[in-house]
Amino acid sequence: MGSLSRRIILVVLALACFGHAAPSFETSVNTGVQRGVAFLLKEFDKKKGWGGALGTGTYGNKGRAYPYAGGPTAIICYALMKAGVPRDHKTLKRALSFLRTRHRLPGVTYEMAVVLMAVAEYAGAKTCPDYRQGDRRVLRTLHRFKKPRGHPFKTTYWTWLVDLTKKLMVFQAKNGGWRYYPNDFHSGGTADTSSTQFALLALSIASRCGVAVPNEVFRRARTYLLKAQRENGPLVARAIHVPGGAANAVDEARPFPYIARSNVLPYRRASGGMTAAGVASLLLVHDELGATPETEKAIRDGFAWMGRYFTVRVNPGYAPFLDGSYHFVWLYALERCGDLARRELIGGRSWFPEGGRYLLEIQREDGAFVDPTCMNPKDRLGTALALLFLTRAHKPVSGSR
Repeated sequence: MGSLSRRIILVVLALACFGHAAPSFETSVNTGVQRGVAFLLKEFDKKKGWGGALGTGTYGNKGRAYPYAGGPTAIICYALMKAGVPRDHKTLKRALSFLRTRHRLPGVTYEMAVVLMAVAEYAGAKTCPDYRQGDRRVLRTLHRFKKPRGHPFKTTYWTWLVDLTKKLMVFQAKNGGWRYYPNDFHSGGTADTSSTQFALLALSIASRCGVAVPNEVFRRARTYLLKAQRENGPLVARAIHVPGGAANAVDEARPFPYIARSNVLPYRRASGGMTAAGVASLLLVHDELGATPETEKAIRDGFAWMGRYFTVRVNPGYAPFLDGSYHFVWLYALERCGDLARRELIGGRSWFPEGGRYLLEIQREDGAFVDPTCMNPKDRLGTALALLFLTRAHKPVSGSR
C-alpha cells in the first residue's frame, strides 16, 4: 500500500472519529440516569410496590435475615425524585399511597429513615426553606412539632414527617447510636454505624424542613460516632483540601467499623462503606451543631483512610458480615461524604468521575445497575443506590466548607 493510500485511510478514520465523537461524561451520566429511571418505573407493582428487601444471610450465624417490606419502595421513590421524576408522576403517587396505607410507621430504623426521606422529598423538601437558619430557626423552636405558619408542606405530609421523626428519636440507643430497633436481640452491640447513618440522614432532613429535632439527639449521636471510630491509625498525607492547611499536612488514617468493640469479629472490621457512613454522619452533625476540634479531626482522619484505600470497584477493606461487601452502599456513602464536605478530590482522586464511569460501565442493557453484594432485590436496590450517586443527591446548592 502506497503512502498516499495510507494517508487517505488515516484522514477517513480521523473524519469518522470526528463525526462520531464519544459523548461527554455529563451526557453519558444523564443517559445512564434516564435508563435507570425507566427500569425502575417499569418494575413497579401497584400491590407490592418495588417488593420487600431480604438479606442474603444471617447475622452472627444465627437467626434469620431481616425482611424489609417498605424499605425498597421508599428509597426508590427518593432516588427517582432526586433523578428528576416529577412528584405528580402516576407511579410516585401510587408508591406514596402504598407507603402511607401499608408502611406509614415502620418498626425498623432503616425503613423509618428512608420512608421519612421519601415523604419529605415528596412533600417538597427540595424547595422548602432551611428552617435551621435565622428567624426560621426561632419559629421552629417555638413551634416544636407544630407546623410553622406559612410552611409549604401539606398537613398530611407534615404530620407523617413528625410521627416518623418522633419514632426515630425514641429508637436512639443510650450510647447515642441506632440499631435496627431498641433492644435488638441480634448479637454484636446496641448500635451500629450503618443504622446510625440513615437515622441521622433522615433526622437532618426533618430538621432542615422545620421539625425541631432537639440538639441533644445530635450531641449524643456525635459522642457515639467519635467513640466508634478507631482510636489511632497510620499517618498519611492529608486526603482533602483544608483551607489554610499546610501543604505537607498529615492525618491519621482512622476508619469506622460496623460495630466498634463488638463481640463478633467481622463487625469490628473496617470498610470503606462504614468509614464513609461515619464521616458523612459527622458532617451532618457538624451542620446541626457547628464545628468542634475533635469532630474536625475525626472527619479529616476518616477521609485520610478513604484516600489511602480509595477504589470505586469494590467496597475497600475486609468483607463484612453476610455474603458480600455492600458495594453500592459504599458508593452512596462516598457521594454523601464528597458532596456534604464540598470536595471533588479525596486522596487526589476524582471520586465522582471515577465512580460514575464505573457504574456506566456495568449498567445492564435494560437500564438496571446490579449490585450482587447487596440485599435482594439486587437490581432494584442497586439501581436506586446508583442513581443517588450519579445524581449527586446530597450536593449542597451553595456555600463552602
